[in-house]
Amino acid sequence: MSILETRNLTKEFPGVRALSDFSFTLEKGEIHGLVGENGAGKSTLVKILAGVYTPTSGSFLLGGREMRFRSPRDAAERVGVVHQERELIPHFSGWENLFLGMEFSSLGFLRKRRMREEALRFVEKYSMNIDLDLPASELGSGRQEMLAILKVLFRDPEVVIFDEPTAPLSVKECESLFALIRDLKAKGLPILYISHHLSEVLHLADRITVLRNGRKVSTVHAKDADEQTLIRLMIERDMESQYPKRSVSAGEELFTMERASSRKGRVRDVSMHVRRGEIVGFAGLVGAGRTELAKAVFCGSRFEEGRMTLAGKPFSSRGPGESIRKGIAMIPENRREEGVVADMTVGENLVLPLLKQLASLGFLRSRQCDLHANSVVDKLAIKISGLSQEARTLSGGNQQKVSVGKWFGTPSDLWIFDEPTQGIDVDAKREVYTIMGDLAERGAGVWFISSDLRELLAIADRIYVMKDFRIAGEFLPPFDDEEILGSMMGEGLRNVAG
Repeated sequence: MSILETRNLTKEFPGVRALSDFSFTLEKGEIHGLVGENGAGKSTLVKILAGVYTPTSGSFLLGGREMRFRSPRDAAERVGVVHQERELIPHFSGWENLFLGMEFSSLGFLRKRRMREEALRFVEKYSMNIDLDLPASELGSGRQEMLAILKVLFRDPEVVIFDEPTAPLSVKECESLFALIRDLKAKGLPILYISHHLSEVLHLADRITVLRNGRKVSTVHAKDADEQTLIRLMIERDMESQYPKRSVSAGEELFTMERASSRKGRVRDVSMHVRRGEIVGFAGLVGAGRTELAKAVFCGSRFEEGRMTLAGKPFSSRGPGESIRKGIAMIPENRREEGVVADMTVGENLVLPLLKQLASLGFLRSRQCDLHANSVVDKLAIKISGLSQEARTLSGGNQQKVSVGKWFGTPSDLWIFDEPTQGIDVDAKREVYTIMGDLAERGAGVWFISSDLRELLAIADRIYVMKDFRIAGEFLPPFDDEEILGSMMGEGLRNVAG
């Protein structure tokens, strides 16, 4: 029985058809996967179903009735969306977030005790370990994601859409989420599941619909498909390899750490090195200390013990500005908040680290700024309407390219990539791997942090494993994924490379 049906849904913007004649069905108790490259039309579809956009033509039905939502609030009672960006009020408690917009009141006063009690009863149904009395900002990333999901379920929607829900979650938290989704399916709730992790979609979904350039390419049964099948449908061409890797001979040591410890950065007794022309992977579970180590170096945390060198000279830093001047670039994990300035244009973002070089007598030389920005856009094939386009309007993959491209023109020898492929599509991932390969080929060193072990095995020349803010092992190819995974899980400290 179809709960949700779309009929020839089309959405046009000036000069762009973002969604074209899209028709599909979502059945009762079905998990339906939706995949496609960034810009394929997934977000446009979700925004139509959630009442953000009105379709240019076509229609969609819920329970056999045509829907015409006037606003997202109107839609929330029927269609629940777990967005990639959590919609929580940071200083509100968990139960206050659940009741946001649905508060109980009497004679103009909020009935807080009743709301809290009802919220606690509701959460008990899902066996989630969340302290609803804590402000949302004090919950860990995984707990915040679970609270965002509970907030959607609290409204008892007829359909739930999950949009990249596992991006901030650890392996264990992902397992809890998948168990919850299967429980919702068992109760008959129809679920639309969107993710760039194809293995995840294949594992969960009953059927999978592939979007490309705003059009539906195909709907397949998950049991009859594999990752390569989906990739071919998504990108219009067969791929020799999902992970392009070029052979580059490693040169001299570019960056070294010897028994370095930082109380502020929480890292302990770390020894590691990166050579020129080398991509060094950092594996580990969420919370292992990989990002903290990279930020301690780039942001200039004080190291009480040990020593560091960069390009053969002793290295220390008092902050990001000094690290940049000395030749370190960092592409952060949270590109929307740290990688790009969302309210600035693409052109402005691409020249941010070069303002001193592109200024004369205190004024920016706009022609030189545009020439540099356009050269980066061409080099990285960033898809934009023009340099004046705001960064916030770009797809995830193109935002990531801007986050990388802004460092072009700086004296960067050591490039730190922190989860650079998280939340971007298959083709955009290939382009990120190609950028890292280009940098290595030009003699830079690449420090590559990833939670995707498959891409580390394919792209890295060496892999360090971190656990509890220490180096737990160092591995050389041919990599043994079971040994690396065992080191990540804590099955003894290993040093396989030496």
